[in-house]
Amino acid sequence: MGAGISAAILIEVEQDGFKGKKYFSNTFLDNYEKVEDNEIYTIKKDLLLKNYSNFLDEFYGLIGEPDEFKDRGIPAVSTFEEFEEAFSRDARGGWSPYIYETRGMFSFLGGKSSRYWHFYSGSYKAYLETYCSLLHFERVLQKTMKNPLADVIKFGIFG
Repeated sequence: MGAGISAAILIEVEQDGFKGKKYFSNTFLDNYEKVEDNEIYTIKKDLLLKNYSNFLDEFYGLIGEPDEFKDRGIPAVSTFEEFEEAFSRDARGGWSPYIYETRGMFSFLGGKSSRYWHFYSGSYKAYLETYCSLLHFERVLQKTMKNPLADVIKFGIFG
């Protein structure tokens, strides 16, 4: 196994990790709340809970693979605690989408995160000199998708 292209929605973003807002959508931080004590931004839980299921349907429909992911089951949840439990990596058997909590495993332009909802795995033979193409994919999806979570998608290298 090697490093591959992946996409995630960041559950937490470290403030000190921001390398420049130019790598995020203009409304990216509007979707997060700052945790005062430890300088971490966390996604607004209501935004995630109200939109995650429709987001997955729309995203997988756009890439032309909705059945493969629907067959894995998308759990219905009503609280963030239920979301964390239903999408834990162990509960999902390592199948996307799941929550991953290891810093440094998901590398993306613009910041650092140790907690993210991993929903897409691409090729595991990815060799990039720059991440600019992944940033372009993010921008295209932000303009194409109707779901509010489109503004918080980050593409990067996982592994």
